[in-house]
Amino acid sequence: MNIQSILQSIKTQCLSKKNYLLFGEEDFFIDQIESYFLKYTIPDSDKSFNQKTFYGKDTNVFSLIGALKSFPMIGSQQLLVLKDADKMDKINELEQYLHNPVETSIFVLSYKKKNIDRRKKWVKLFQNTGLLIESKKIYGSQISKWIDNQLSEKNIKIDKSAEKLLINQLGTDLSKLSNSIDKLSKIVSDGIITASDVQEHIGIHREYNNFELQNAIAEKDKNKIISIVNYFSTNPNKFPLISIVGILFSFFSKLIIIHTLDSNSEKYIAEKIKVHPFFISTYKSACLNYSFEDCIRIISLLKEYDLRCKGISGSSTDHLLEGLIIDILYA
Repeated sequence: MNIQSILQSIKTQCLSKKNYLLFGEEDFFIDQIESYFLKYTIPDSDKSFNQKTFYGKDTNVFSLIGALKSFPMIGSQQLLVLKDADKMDKINELEQYLHNPVETSIFVLSYKKKNIDRRKKWVKLFQNTGLLIESKKIYGSQISKWIDNQLSEKNIKIDKSAEKLLINQLGTDLSKLSNSIDKLSKIVSDGIITASDVQEHIGIHREYNNFELQNAIAEKDKNKIISIVNYFSTNPNKFPLISIVGILFSFFSKLIIIHTLDSNSEKYIAEKIKVHPFFISTYKSACLNYSFEDCIRIISLLKEYDLRCKGISGSSTDHLLEGLIIDILYA
């Protein structure tokens, strides 16, 4: 069952299980599923009586078990949500409850960790008596589908150029993307989000950001590189070298992978390096400008400059950005 199906089932109250363990590396989906349970499970008139939220760090497991075993004050069921369960002490004691869960208690446990040890007895009991829902990161074309789903619920569409601009700036941060989509949905007048809408209302400067520098380096567009580097140099706090080094390290690492692939298919490349297919043309162009050997040399440079900007190697941190770009292009 995918995330959208789960959300729809919660909304229409079609889920038959009573215990739900949410876990995985994508916090956004965990929070979203959790919020749907809180919004749709218990009628608004009964929430103050039959809906309780606990926090792992502040919750005694035995108090939680006591609440789970209690019966609803009114109505036929109660909802208990445990947030940040990975921070709760003695969580394994939940075995006591899960051996014989109460039919009138709906229990939602949010465990925000990439992996959960399914060998543990309390996890096995959770799976036997309920449902384990894994929240996975989404990459590449999945981001497009997710954005389309978010917008279709609002009866809004987005231009491909606007979508590319959003993803370029915000990456795969679903919380930021969701907030931006909510903001844009309130200001578009004709039902279509354009690139100008994104630039004007999301505060993205199309010319001067880290990814624009990355793309200019990929194309070896020296005039644009000079303009961006000059701008960055006047705003060192906004554009710290350590973040630029990190982005370029990721970029050239992906170029190395592409150089080793035996297929030129954009879909295949996008899956292998886990980026949106929109950007594959930039990566393919960069591969023409930077050989495998160039990329290896640049990765070594980036490691050197990472140490220098941290003050570990070299005595001066002045003009490091300019030096890095010159070394990438000409060394």
